[in-house]
Amino acid sequence: MKSAGQGNTARGRLKPARWNIVDTIAFVAFLIWTALGLIFTLKHITPGTIAHWNLPLELAHFVEGCLGYGDPILILLAFASTHLHAVRQWNASMARRWAVTIILCSYGIETLGARTGFPFGEYHYTTYFGPILGLVPLTIPFAWYVVVTNALFVVRAVAPNASRLTEAMVAGLICTLYDVILEPFATTVKHYWVWSSKEVPPLNYVSWFVISALLIWIFAPTVSTRHRYDPRPFLILFFMVLIFFAGEFK
Repeated sequence: MKSAGQGNTARGRLKPARWNIVDTIAFVAFLIWTALGLIFTLKHITPGTIAHWNLPLELAHFVEGCLGYGDPILILLAFASTHLHAVRQWNASMARRWAVTIILCSYGIETLGARTGFPFGEYHYTTYFGPILGLVPLTIPFAWYVVVTNALFVVRAVAPNASRLTEAMVAGLICTLYDVILEPFATTVKHYWVWSSKEVPPLNYVSWFVISALLIWIFAPTVSTRHRYDPRPFLILFFMVLIFFAGEFK
């Protein structure tokens, strides 16, 4: 994944933040879906609520489907915007290799975790977070990609001259804080996975930090961020955390 001769020399390069039409459509779709999710969450709209709206049958089924698959769709929209951002920052081939690496590694690690309890602790996934392949919902590795990739770009935007080790550790800390906020939403509110001990083991957070930092330290392309002021990494993480808070404190 490393690009020889293209290390830190390019860091800090600034270019105007111009998006193409695909970038714009993908990010607007993410924002719209996030806004709908916030409205439905804060207004306590459920399939039972919709049954009293007297909507046409087709529209009622569509809204129910959105409610049932809202979070997996949100992850996929976040993934699309994140990957398009990575393509813009590096190039299509490099972004594709990074995406495949993170998705396969995270799926393998999560499968190991669900089967053995290592490295996160004893837990199992439910069917509430989309279709399951083996022991892990297909949305989980895409969620890993979203968090790790955006954390990496946030660090590169804020501290373009950080050493590779510092970059990995700070990004790993961002990923861990994200998981700290995510856990109550995913386990208590949505029941996407269940801990055998009924509470989150501290080992989970240690593993999140170590794994995300190692993924970035070992595999992240050394080609630096070309558009430091592109807001997508910050906004994607912010709005997803906002969804978690809305769900936890509604």
